[in-house]
This record gives sequence, C-alpha cells and structure tokens, in this order.
Amino acid sequence: MRVSRLLSCATLIVFCAIFAFSASAQNFLHNSDIAVSAFGQFSPTVNGNGIGLNTTDSVGGQAAFRHSYHWWLGFEGSYSYTRFAEIYSNQRFPIQHNTHEFAGSYLVTMPSFIIHPFAFAGVSALVFSPTLNGGQNASWQGEPAFNFGAGINQALLTSHFGIRLQYRGVYYKAPDFGQALLDTGRSRLTSEPMVGIFLKF
Repeated sequence: MRVSRLLSCATLIVFCAIFAFSASAQNFLHNSDIAVSAFGQFSPTVNGNGIGLNTTDSVGGQAAFRHSYHWWLGFEGSYSYTRFAEIYSNQRFPIQHNTHEFAGSYLVTMPSFIIHPFAFAGVSALVFSPTLNGGQNASWQGEPAFNFGAGINQALLTSHFGIRLQYRGVYYKAPDFGQALLDTGRSRLTSEPMVGIFLKF
C-alpha cells in the first residue's frame, strides 16, 4: 500500500516536472536556433623540438545550438566531429584519429537588413581518439582550445529557416598523444570553413 502511494506521488511529481519543463522550454527556445553544418579541416605544418608535424586535410560535421539574450548578444554550444591523420617526421607511419570538439562561445550579432552577420569566440575541449586500424596503438588525448569565427545567416523563404556560412578557427597545442618523442611543443590554428542550414524557433 505504501509502495503504491509512493509510486503515485512519484508519478505526479514527474508529470508536474515535465509540464514545468515544457513551459520553460518554450520560453527558452524563443530567440534560439539549431543548425547542422559540414566543414573542411585544414591545419598548418608546425615544427618544434626537431619534429615536423603535418596533417591530412579532411571534412567533418557540426551540430550547434544558439540562444540570444538580446538582439545582439547570445551564446552557442556545439559538437563537431572529423577524422584525419597526424604525420610526424620522426615516425614511419601517421597516426589517424577521430577528433571530437565540445565548444561553448559568446555570440555577437550585428545589425542587418538582407543578411545577418555574426561573430563568436569561446573555449573548446578537444578529444583526439586514435582509430583502431590507423592509430598505431596511441593513447587518446584531451586538449583545451580557443575557438573564434564569423559568418552570415541568410533566410530562405521564411525567417525561421536558412543557410549559414561561416569561418571557424580553433587554436590549440598540437597533439603528442602523451609521448615525448611526438611533442613539438607548438600550437596550431586549424581553419574550418563551414556551410550548413539552421532552423530558428
């Protein structure tokens, strides 16, 4: 009997919480949008500690959520994924890895008429995860990063849907996968030109 009462109370609490969350979510989603984009990944060659490090170019994808507190200021949270290989001058084989990026940025929107320009800057957590076949048994590595960029939103037919074009830069320490013989001691700027679609609530 007591168990059934507890279950009834718990069910009531859950329903009330869902209702409250739905109501607050509707208010929160106002002035928000979600976007899916594809990007190219281009990283420069770096040299340090007698080691040269180059990368293969690649393509990747990003999912992003944006919310504006004011017409000009907001934030963006995003997740990006790509796969490429690190080519070390002192290694016979490159190290291929999956790269995951979790980012949070401040977002500034400029006054607009036809197109909607924006700029952003923030911090990221990068995870380099070597692949099973091409990872050369290297260990995964996490690195903090600084991200920044700018672009435009262009509505199509309706203000709630459109195309997003942007340049995104990610600045971080070149990975060494915890191995001193792979440590260049250098940082690099990865460029990510992006194109995608957005849906505004």
